[in-house]
Amino acid sequence: MASNGTEMVSYTPAAQSEKLGDSPAPVKTVAPSDLEPITRIERISQGIARKITADICKTFCIMLGLLLLILFASFTVWGATQPGEYDWTVSSHKYSKDQDAVTSAFASVDPLVTFGANESRTTKSFIHSIFYIYEHEKSSTTTTLATAEHLQTMCEIEANLATLAEYPDYCALNPGTTQCSNMTLSFPLLFYGYGHDWSCPLLAQSDIDSTLDSMITSLSTEVGMLQYGFFFDKDVETAGYPVKLRSMVQLGSPLEGFSSETDRLTDQYRLYEKFFEKWETPMFKYIGVEHTTTKSAFNGDHVKDGLEVRYWGFDIQQLEFVRVVAFDMSFSMFSLLFVYIWIWVHTGSFFLASIGMLQIVASLPIGNLIYKVVFQIPYFDTLHTLVIFLVLGVGADDVFVLVDGWKQTAEIVERDEQNQSENEYLAKRMGIAYSRTAQAVFNTSFTTAMAFVATAISPIMPISTFGIYAALCIVINYIMVITFTPCAVLVWETRVSKWNIGPCQKCPCQASKKDVKDVDARDGVVEKFFDKLYIPTMAGNSKAFAVISILACVAWGIFSASLAFQLTPPLEQEKWFSDSHMFTGLLEDNSNLFLGGVDDQYVKMNFIYGVSGIDRDKNPSGEKFNMYIPSNNRGTVVFNDNFDITNADTQNDILTACTTIQNMVCNAKACSGGKLARPSGVTCFMSEFDTWLSSTYSETRSGLTGANLVARIKEFRADTKPQDDDIAGSWEETIGVVDGDIKYINIPTVSSMMTLRPVDEKQEVRDVVDDLLKQLDTGTASTGGVITEAGIAWTWMVTEYGLVNGLFTGFAICFPVAFLVLIMATKNVIVSFYAILAIIQIVASVMGIVQALDYDLGVAESIAGIIVIGFSVDYVVHLAHMYMEGLEEGKKTSIERFKYSCTHMGSTVVAGAITTGGSGSFMFACQLVFFFKMALLIVLTICFSLAYALLFFMPMLLLAGPDTTMGNISGFSKVQENFKERSGSMKARAKASTEPV
Repeated sequence: MASNGTEMVSYTPAAQSEKLGDSPAPVKTVAPSDLEPITRIERISQGIARKITADICKTFCIMLGLLLLILFASFTVWGATQPGEYDWTVSSHKYSKDQDAVTSAFASVDPLVTFGANESRTTKSFIHSIFYIYEHEKSSTTTTLATAEHLQTMCEIEANLATLAEYPDYCALNPGTTQCSNMTLSFPLLFYGYGHDWSCPLLAQSDIDSTLDSMITSLSTEVGMLQYGFFFDKDVETAGYPVKLRSMVQLGSPLEGFSSETDRLTDQYRLYEKFFEKWETPMFKYIGVEHTTTKSAFNGDHVKDGLEVRYWGFDIQQLEFVRVVAFDMSFSMFSLLFVYIWIWVHTGSFFLASIGMLQIVASLPIGNLIYKVVFQIPYFDTLHTLVIFLVLGVGADDVFVLVDGWKQTAEIVERDEQNQSENEYLAKRMGIAYSRTAQAVFNTSFTTAMAFVATAISPIMPISTFGIYAALCIVINYIMVITFTPCAVLVWETRVSKWNIGPCQKCPCQASKKDVKDVDARDGVVEKFFDKLYIPTMAGNSKAFAVISILACVAWGIFSASLAFQLTPPLEQEKWFSDSHMFTGLLEDNSNLFLGGVDDQYVKMNFIYGVSGIDRDKNPSGEKFNMYIPSNNRGTVVFNDNFDITNADTQNDILTACTTIQNMVCNAKACSGGKLARPSGVTCFMSEFDTWLSSTYSETRSGLTGANLVARIKEFRADTKPQDDDIAGSWEETIGVVDGDIKYINIPTVSSMMTLRPVDEKQEVRDVVDDLLKQLDTGTASTGGVITEAGIAWTWMVTEYGLVNGLFTGFAICFPVAFLVLIMATKNVIVSFYAILAIIQIVASVMGIVQALDYDLGVAESIAGIIVIGFSVDYVVHLAHMYMEGLEEGKKTSIERFKYSCTHMGSTVVAGAITTGGSGSFMFACQLVFFFKMALLIVLTICFSLAYALLFFMPMLLLAGPDTTMGNISGFSKVQENFKERSGSMKARAKASTEPV
C-alpha cells in the first residue's frame, strides 16, 4: 500500500491500460499477505480499523450518540450577538484610542443642571433621521420639479411619517415642552408652512413660483446659501428651476429613559428601528410596493404620479440589512440540498449521504461550541454564517475521500475465507482506506484551515473571528471523517446495503447494483474525458498542446498579476446592496448632487487640550476591555495633570488654536472651499467667554486671579449657550469640568469634509489634520499636547486600510504554509515548486478578475483573497499526491506518472470542483452584494484552480516532472527505500493491477 496517502475519490476497480483509449483489462487481486502495513500511519490505521470492526454496530451507536450529545450541548451556546458600534473598529489603533479618550472625557464631566440640559429628545439627531431625494420619474424630464402636483405628492409622502401615531414619541421636542419642533429641513413645508396639519391641499402654482424664485435668488448670498442650499441641486441657479430636491426629517435624541444618544446604544437603536418599521407600512401602501419573500420593497423604483422618491437613514438601512441577510441566508438551504443530492449520487447511498450531511452540518454548532467555550470568543455575527457555504464543499469532499477509497479496496484486497474472518477482511480494507483518507484529507484540510487562520491575524475583529471559526469547522470536519464516517461506512457495507428498502437504498440516478468487481467505473463522462481526450492530447506523440497550454497559462497569469497589483482600498463607500436597490448610490448622490448640506452632513472634529489618552484596563465596571465585546468597557480617560486653564500662556494657546483651525488651508479633494473648517465652523469658548466677561462684569481674563477665573468660566459654562446653537446647545462637553476642576478644553469644529468619503480622500484630509496638530502643539507645559477625533471618519479609514494589509499579511502566511504542505505531501522539491507556481497564478487570476470588474479591496474581496489560497491548493495537492504515488506503483517516467495521476485522480478533482462550486453558486441569487461577490470569487477560484491544475501543473509534470526519485528530499522522503523494501509486495500488486487475468 502506498505510504504517502492519496485522496482516492474516483472509483477505479481496474487500472488504465497503457494503450490510450483501450478499455481496461480485468484485474487480479492480491493476497492479504502482500498488503501488510509498513509505515507508522498504516499500522495506526490498521489498529483503528480493527477496533471499529470488532463490534461495528456498537461502535457506530457510541459514535453517533456522542456526536448527538455534543451537538445538543453546542446548541446551548448557539446564537448570534447583537451588532455593536465598534465591531469593525480597530480598537488598538491610535485613532480609536483618541476617540475613546474623548468620548470618556465627555462622559466624565459634571452635568449641567440648567434649563434644557439632558432633556429627552431636545437634540435633532442626524443618525436617527431620514433623507428624501425627489426627482422626475426615470429623470426623463428637465422641467421644474416644483409643480403644485409634485409638491402635494412630496407633502403626502412626508405626512406618512409625521402623522404616525408613534411620531410624537420620537420627534425632536422644543426645549422645556412636549411639543414637536418644526421640521425645518422639509422642502414641502417651506410652502405649506411649519404649522401645517399635513392635509396637503393643492397649492396655487403662482404662489409656488414666487416663493421659489425668491429662494433661488437668495442662493447668491452666503446667508441664502446656508438657508436654502440644502434643498436644491447644483444646477438650480443656472437652470432657474430645480430638477432634484431634498428633504430631511430628524428625530429627537436621546429617547425617554436614556441619558444621551450614546447611552445603551444598541437598545436605543432597536427602538428607532421599530419606529421606522412602523413607518414602512403606510409609506409602502401609499407608493404601492411591498416586501415579498423573494424581493425587498426597496429593490426597485418608488414612483408616485410621475415623482420618484428615494429615502435613506441609518436606522432604515440597518433594518433593511437584517431583513435582506435573513432572506439571503435562506439560500443556504438550496446549497444543503444540492450537496445532499450530490453526495447521494456520488456514493450511491441515501444512508451515507444522510450521515455525510449530518457530519457537515454538525461541524457548525460544534465549531461554535469550541469557539465560544474554549477560545472564549462571544462574538458571532452575520459574516460567520458564510462558513456554511464553505464547509459544505470541503465536508462533502472529505466524505468522498473515505467512501471512494473504501470502494477501491474491494479491488485491492482479496478475502481468504478459510483463514480470515469477515471482520479481519473488513479491518484490512478499512485500514487501507483509512490510511489514505487520514493523510490526504489532513493535507488539504490543514492548508484550507491555515488559510482561514491567516485571516485570524487581521486587526479587524469580525474578520479575525471569522477566520478562527471557519478554521475550527474545517478541523472538526476532518476529525469526524476519521472517526465517525468510517463507522458509518462499515454499517452501510455490512447492514444497510443489504436491506431491501426500495429507492432509498441507492441513488435513482445510478444503475442497479452489481457485484462490485463487475463494475467499470471508467464509463463515466469525466473518466471518458480523461481517457479519450485529455491524456491523449497532452501525452500523445506530440507534446505541442502541453507546451501551448503552459505558455497560455503563464501569459494569463502575468497579465492577471499586473491587474491584481492595481487593486486599492475602496475608492467609494462599500456597496452592500445590488444596483437596483434604492440605497445603492443614494449617499453619493446625497453628498454630490446638491448645493450645500446641514452641518450634520459634514464631519465634526474635536480638538482637545488636557487629555493624554485612554486607560483600557480601567473601567467603572471593574472589568478589563475585551476585544471581542468592543462596545463595552472601552476604558477611562487619562487627563494631563499639568493642564492649567488659569495660565495665561494656555489661554493664549487655546485662543490662537481657534484661529489656526478656522484658517487652516486644505486643498484635499474632500475639503470644500479650500479650508479645513466650514465658514464659522469653529466654536471657540475662549472668544465667547471674553465677550461675556466684558459685557456681564466689565472684566478681562488678565485681571482675574486663578480661582476667580475658574469660577467665572464655570459660571459662563452653566449660564450661557454657544452662539451657533443657542437653543439646544451647551458648553458641557466643551469646557470639561470634572469633579469641580477644569480638566480639558475642547474646540468643536465642523469640517468642510462631508461624511462617508472614500478612503483616499479621507487620508488626504487626515494628512492636513496631522500638520495642524503639529502647529497646535506649542510645547507649553501648562497647555500640553492636543488630541483629535472625528467620529468614524478616522477609525473607519483605519479599518479600510486594515482590510488591505490583512490580505497581504495573509498572503505572506498562506503561501509559505501552502509550500510547506506541498513539501510534506509530495516530499519532492520539483513537484512542490510547480505546484506553488500554479497556486500563485490561481490567486493572481482571481484577484486580477476582481480588479477587471472594477472591484476594490473591500470586505468580501479581502476575505475571499485568503480563501482562494486554501481552495486553490486542494486540486494541485491531489494530483501531486497521485503523481508521487505512481512511483510506488512501478511508474518511473514522468509520462507514466502523468497518466497514472490523471487516471486515478482526474475525476476526484472534477468532483471536488462540482461540490464546492455548486454549493457556493447559490449565493448568486442573494440580494446582498457581499454574498454575490463571495459566490463569484468562490466560483472563480474553483474554475481557475481546475484550469491551472490540468492546463499548467500537470503539463509541467508531463514535460519536466521528476523521474523516479529525482527532486526527493533526503530525510523526509523514503520513497526509494520503501520501493526497494517492498518491491516484492508492491510488484505483486502492480502486476496484479495491470496484467489481464
